[in-house]
Amino acid sequence: MVIILLAQITSVAQDIRFADPQPLSNEINSDGEEVNPMLSQDGKKLYFSRAFFDGNTGGKSAGIDIWMSQVLPLRKYSRPINEKVWNNKLNNSVVGVARGNQKVYLMNAYSSKPGIAFSVGSNNTWSRPKIELIPSIELSKFVGFYMHPSERILIISAERTDTFGKEDLYVSLKDSLGRWSEPVNLGNTVNTEGYEISPFLSDDGKRLFFASDGHKGYGDADIYVTERLYDNWAIWTRPKNLGSKINSEKFDAYFSIYGDSICYFASNRASALSDIFESRVSTVKKRLLSDSVTRIVDETKRLLNELRANDEPDLFQYVASPLGSVILSNPMQQQLKKMIAQIDLNRLKTIDLTCYRLHPDQLNNVLEFLLKNGLPKSKIGKQTQVNTGTSQSGVEFKVFYSR
Repeated sequence: MVIILLAQITSVAQDIRFADPQPLSNEINSDGEEVNPMLSQDGKKLYFSRAFFDGNTGGKSAGIDIWMSQVLPLRKYSRPINEKVWNNKLNNSVVGVARGNQKVYLMNAYSSKPGIAFSVGSNNTWSRPKIELIPSIELSKFVGFYMHPSERILIISAERTDTFGKEDLYVSLKDSLGRWSEPVNLGNTVNTEGYEISPFLSDDGKRLFFASDGHKGYGDADIYVTERLYDNWAIWTRPKNLGSKINSEKFDAYFSIYGDSICYFASNRASALSDIFESRVSTVKKRLLSDSVTRIVDETKRLLNELRANDEPDLFQYVASPLGSVILSNPMQQQLKKMIAQIDLNRLKTIDLTCYRLHPDQLNNVLEFLLKNGLPKSKIGKQTQVNTGTSQSGVEFKVFYSR
């Protein structure tokens, strides 16, 4: 519990500051539309997508092409080249660069198979894209991706049966055997009745940037940041708007940040079509006022008192649920099964449930599911319902073992 509190303090005590953003030169920003800027891991190449441009494969009226520019000294950029091996008459885009820069992930514009594409580099040439299968991805609907440099975390923007509105953000994780998990919704703290698109995950996997028209912002779509809590992909801080320097009254999206020093994004604030902008970034520590320190100390004392009065749980798990839902979604069932598999039933003393804004019928379904999957009824302990003070919807499980 104390470790969790300290993690929250660190999150609150840091802030991102942005210099006034500048549009990239006319070498990059054309009379077409430029979106999805992404820097190579060594910072030497800038990949981006260009639409409505005569130099694209198939011409101005065809799809979107990938272009690449060399990053020169003093933040200048070379004349971009068309990465022809990756481009066809459909919509092409770089969605991730692996560590080492020798593997690039792409939108799957090459096959009807569900998943994403990748291309391997050698001697300044790239292989033709191949497909990496991802379960339950429907390419016929709006879908977007961000592949983390570790190649084990995939953030997905998609419209599925369990979305809260338009496109929601999901996560799929690769296991030790190279298999990708079923995409799991990131929950209703991040996702809204509007759309959430163009995700970008920080290198440590804890800070997620995305664009949305469902959170309160300045205009059409704004860029936000949220932080993952408790190492759980369903628990996030309330998204924070990046502010008026990054966001405008128009469309702002496709944000990416590198080394806490420079960021890129696309915006149509200056014209009818989007251009790419860059901004210098600095991460600063906020000064904690004395009353804030006092509140932190008091909260720490309260938590320590609770730990003295009660056994600390041997296993903690949070399972998210769509707000107001009365059925168990497939992702929720998978999370419950995974939790049950982790429990040592021979040593189990009790399992307590704290339900956050959970529909009563949903709670009954959760309890029935636990019993059907081998959890003894006698081991189910306290059931606490929380309906205020949180935007989360789900169940928190605390597992206690006999000493």
